Amino acid sequence: MMMQRRSKKLGEILLAQGLINHDQLMYALQESKRLGVTIGSILVKLGYIKDEDLTAVLGQQIQLNQRKRIGEVLVDQGFIQPKQIDEGLEMQKRSGKQLGKCLVELGYISEEKLIDVLSAQLDIQHVVLDNFQLSPRLADVIPEEMVRRYKIIPLYENNGVITVAMADPSNLRTIDHLKFKTGREIEPVIASEKSIVAAIERIFSNKLANMAEMLGGTPDSKTDMDVVSDDDEGEQLTDEEGQQVVKIVNLIVSQAIADGASDIHIEPMERYYRLRYRIDGDLVEKNPIPLTMRAQIVSRLKIMANMDIAEKRRPQDGQFQIRYQGREVDLRVNTFPAKTRTRGTNEKIVMRIIDNQGSQMNLDQLGFLPAMRTNLDKLLSLPDGILLVTGPTGSGKSTTLYAGLASINMLYQGKKNITTMEDPVESVMDGITQGQINNKADFTFAAGMRAILRQDPDIIMVGEMRDLETARMAIQAALTGHMVFSTLHTNDSASAYTRLFDMGIESYLVACTVRGILAQRLVRRICSRCRAEYQEDPVILQKYGIPLDTKLFKGQGCQQCHNSGYKGRTGVYELLVSDQQLERLVVEKASTDEIKKYLLQRGDFLTLRQDGLQKVMMGVTTLEQVLGSTLDD
Repeated sequence: MMMQRRSKKLGEILLAQGLINHDQLMYALQESKRLGVTIGSILVKLGYIKDEDLTAVLGQQIQLNQRKRIGEVLVDQGFIQPKQIDEGLEMQKRSGKQLGKCLVELGYISEEKLIDVLSAQLDIQHVVLDNFQLSPRLADVIPEEMVRRYKIIPLYENNGVITVAMADPSNLRTIDHLKFKTGREIEPVIASEKSIVAAIERIFSNKLANMAEMLGGTPDSKTDMDVVSDDDEGEQLTDEEGQQVVKIVNLIVSQAIADGASDIHIEPMERYYRLRYRIDGDLVEKNPIPLTMRAQIVSRLKIMANMDIAEKRRPQDGQFQIRYQGREVDLRVNTFPAKTRTRGTNEKIVMRIIDNQGSQMNLDQLGFLPAMRTNLDKLLSLPDGILLVTGPTGSGKSTTLYAGLASINMLYQGKKNITTMEDPVESVMDGITQGQINNKADFTFAAGMRAILRQDPDIIMVGEMRDLETARMAIQAALTGHMVFSTLHTNDSASAYTRLFDMGIESYLVACTVRGILAQRLVRRICSRCRAEYQEDPVILQKYGIPLDTKLFKGQGCQQCHNSGYKGRTGVYELLVSDQQLERLVVEKASTDEIKKYLLQRGDFLTLRQDGLQKVMMGVTTLEQVLGSTLDD
């Protein structure tokens, strides 16, 4: 019977993850058999598990009444169109790849959605490893070499049967080899290859918690409080210790990337070096680095970043690149001499992680409300003009611009010449010409703007309007039939006009070229794993215009979100769309308050605070996050 095998496995996985107990599983299996409904639906209906928890661990539960070809299933389920199947089959003939992989590469379906369908077709349970609590104990059962070679991950053992996640569970040869190697029965479940590779890194990479032990010291151990020169410390290291330094630096960087950090902070303290990762905007402290290794770790990073290791008295900048899980990741490194009370001046290191391929997002993932997304799409499709994205450093402006450019590139299918000038290029995009500013070579924003206009562009992206010359040339480009995207550092959308005036741009030029201004902030998302409803003070709800019967949520804190209650970030936006009346106000150099007052009266404008409150009421983020990142209107 279809789904029977998968339903049994679903219950076993939820039991192994501690999401349900044995009695709940037995009752759900009984009801599932009696009603002919999937066990997942029964568990949710009975209130034993939340639907989002079920989806987070096991994906969507798709049920098929009969086996069909993958293409027929995808069309029947409404995931793709018959025309797209035909294109996938053509690609399959040329490449020899499986149809599903061809459809994923063509961008017609996501890998996770394809696996949900394959799970139903093969009657093998899908597991979402991103949210799965893995068992490090099984790392000793199946050797690391075999796990990496076959790209499989052991999940748990039950009654002598090891459940293993595989990208291709139909590969009987791999299963037989695992049986021979372990001496146990192997039962496969299906997972995406990307999530398997990430899980392998989580299990088999040495954790930073073991760093101090591996180096033969702990942050609490007694240390000599006298200042020790870096040269003396270097001479005390053996070849083996030197290899450990290289290994520790590699672990620090790779673990930060695996945790989704944007920055790594290595900061001198009195008795140890503090290690922190910036994750979802907040600094998260990790296990400290023993003080005995400070000079060697700093020197190793400076060598990797092509810095002068002998210069410790002034700040330095550098960069290096690593390969992580098959993709190139850039790191920008800065050193800063910092004074400590008893150990003199030591260097603090901050590394910005620029994950060109791992962090690319599209507009659907950025958190736009439907009406605002519709207006933004209209602005992106305009033939000429200027679209500005404003906000403080770290508010996601570059991510929004990249997502917009990718949307345009896909919309016009490569028929537009898109050229950018950036400092630095933070994400490499296929089909788009990206220029890297180099002030030492006189490749400034202004010089780049002059060159771009001779490159027959349709769409121009300028990383930032930093000076009057660049701004004037951007406006000239807009007036001559080009679409220009750029960023400004202002608090809200209406303030961008004042900033342009202050730079020396004539008001009538601003009015006739600026088509729209998008202001944004980033707020943290509530963790879906520990999300729970709570009661807010009615006085606070009334103060911010939230109906008293609104259900509000917050995260209680769990292992998945490092007990923070938050997992990931989303945007809070304010989109200003120009019209004739607004152009008149701009020509007259109306104040920011007057412009905002008109926009609110117009009725199709949400301020940053209003957009954030909408997302609070939708259960996406918390009131605390929105109030902390936006100003009162």
